[in-house]
Amino acid sequence: MYRTRLIKTLTILIALSVLLVVKLVLFEAHKTDSIFVSIINWMIFLSSVGLLIYLVYINKFSIKFYNSMHKDKLIIFITIFVIESVFLIKNQLPFSRVYLFSILLILSFTALISLLLPVKLSKFFDFFILIIYGIYTIGQDTYYRIFNDFFSFKEATTLREGIESGEGMYKANWLYVFIIILIAAAIYLYSKYTKVSHLEINRKLVLRLLMIPSLLFVLIQLNVDYSVQKDRPYTSDHYLYQTVFNRTRFASRFGVSQLLLRDFIDSLIPTFPSKRDVSYIEDYLDTNMKSHEVNAYSGIFKDKNLIFILAESFDEIALSETLTPNIYKLKTGGIDFQNHFTPVFQRTTSDTEFIFNTSLVPSIEDGPTTSTFTNNSYRTSLASLFAANQYTTRAFHGNYKEFYRRHITYMGYGYHAFYGQDEIGLSDVEKKFDTIFYEQSSHLILPDDNPFYSFVISFAGHSPYSANHDVAQVHIDLVEQHYESELHDSIKYYIATQIELDLMLGLLLNDLQAKDILEDTVIVFSSDHYPYTLDQDVYTDYANIEIDFMRHRGNLYIWSSDITPTTIHQLSTSFDILPILNNMFDLGGDYTKYVGNDIFGTPGSIVLFKDYAVFDGTTYLHLADRHATNLSLIEQATRYYHFSKKVLRSNYFKIA
Repeated sequence: MYRTRLIKTLTILIALSVLLVVKLVLFEAHKTDSIFVSIINWMIFLSSVGLLIYLVYINKFSIKFYNSMHKDKLIIFITIFVIESVFLIKNQLPFSRVYLFSILLILSFTALISLLLPVKLSKFFDFFILIIYGIYTIGQDTYYRIFNDFFSFKEATTLREGIESGEGMYKANWLYVFIIILIAAAIYLYSKYTKVSHLEINRKLVLRLLMIPSLLFVLIQLNVDYSVQKDRPYTSDHYLYQTVFNRTRFASRFGVSQLLLRDFIDSLIPTFPSKRDVSYIEDYLDTNMKSHEVNAYSGIFKDKNLIFILAESFDEIALSETLTPNIYKLKTGGIDFQNHFTPVFQRTTSDTEFIFNTSLVPSIEDGPTTSTFTNNSYRTSLASLFAANQYTTRAFHGNYKEFYRRHITYMGYGYHAFYGQDEIGLSDVEKKFDTIFYEQSSHLILPDDNPFYSFVISFAGHSPYSANHDVAQVHIDLVEQHYESELHDSIKYYIATQIELDLMLGLLLNDLQAKDILEDTVIVFSSDHYPYTLDQDVYTDYANIEIDFMRHRGNLYIWSSDITPTTIHQLSTSFDILPILNNMFDLGGDYTKYVGNDIFGTPGSIVLFKDYAVFDGTTYLHLADRHATNLSLIEQATRYYHFSKKVLRSNYFKIA
């Protein structure tokens, strides 16, 4: 009987393998999906499910731990499976063909480990798994609501920054209650009505118990997606599992429990640079040289001072000729990039700072850039270029400089100094007010020695956008008086925080005039990200955002007292700012070493996102999209992602 079942099983698996080969041949032949491939996919999936049902539920197939003798494991099994399914449904994540087999595989292994442990340790193990999994799922749900993505254990190095930055964003929902009640019920039933199961290890038993996980592993290989083409690795589930390049996609295809295990293991294994990374970079620089044409903006700011203002969470919903006249002046009196994108990466503000300073893609797979690659340096950075041109380069922020390890990373960016809360002499309340921050650091931001480049990071625009915000409370009456129509309270408080930034800008302009250096100074103004801490339904409705990725549409103003006001409709991104300034200030940087372009001298700017999506102004697609046909765009984006990743890992542009 056993041999007959085994032969039948192997026959079915061989038949399914043949179907898989046919599918792969069709992929290679047509380079895309077709109705025939879809039919084959469903044939393999339904046959796999049928085989599993036949072996498990009809013939039991030597897995006694699934029957009534082992109710304790069954309780754990069902509890996790239910939470997994409800979590995906609640967050509107699609189920995939491989999802079922992946979840069953990890639950089977978990049950096997528990069964083979000593009884007392087994019970502790079961409860530990349930509780840790529940906490992890609640945490991922919170993170996903805010960032539309899942966190990685590698981000634990920036946990303090995340908690401080997330003030006012954490809200409980029904899923938390559901998970807590379900786990509590599972633990109660486990303790009161079941005995702790245990199996004595012997060779015959182990071999039979491993058959189901082995079968599930094979079924996964039959149902995963393989690369459409060799040069499109992001379409492969194997590449996804290997790199976890998109945690949302990973959870949807393999399950949250698999993500927990895979990410935990990955976080314990450091990433080491390799000679292959260096070889890739050198080949990239040799074969992807960017042509740059001299244009109307080339050298127009040569030898002028630069003040770069990174505006915390600024969005043009706060722009007003009355409430924010100084910001309005920069927009209407300078170069206004109206089709500008500031994509948000994992570590939000610090990753945007990285992009502004290096024009490279921040770390996506290896952990937070600011902690994983703290000691990297960049001779190609914006500050390094200015320093090479004999500028004094300094960076400023009201918060303490250890936040996001800025006291180290900004030295790597090539700045001569970074001034934070302690160096400027600000209290915990004063640091929130951009005007106080500026007044106490203006002598450093506007030094007597010229030329200078000052990078200023504002603070007032940070959440929470409520009556609990000290800065917003000061300016909320102005907002109430200005807007006669009803606004959501969070929008009003948000606008109030940006009034403080505008007042700081007014002080800056006055000081430039007083020091008689206004005509010799350029101001660049751009935000770090959209206000993601606002209620996103409220924000997208008020900002008239209908397509999700359009919330990343940001702002960029370049102002000088002697420049002709100009509106730029051409696509630009935060990656382009460095190359644009390199051209305008004639700094001598090599454009090939940047992801971005000087959009006036090198066509073809594209927006790169943290989930390996790309937008060229017309087409928006994910590199994992098997149906995407714009292969030139996919190829270009893939090169940029890989180039940046290898530069980070190898510290290729380190300052000697």
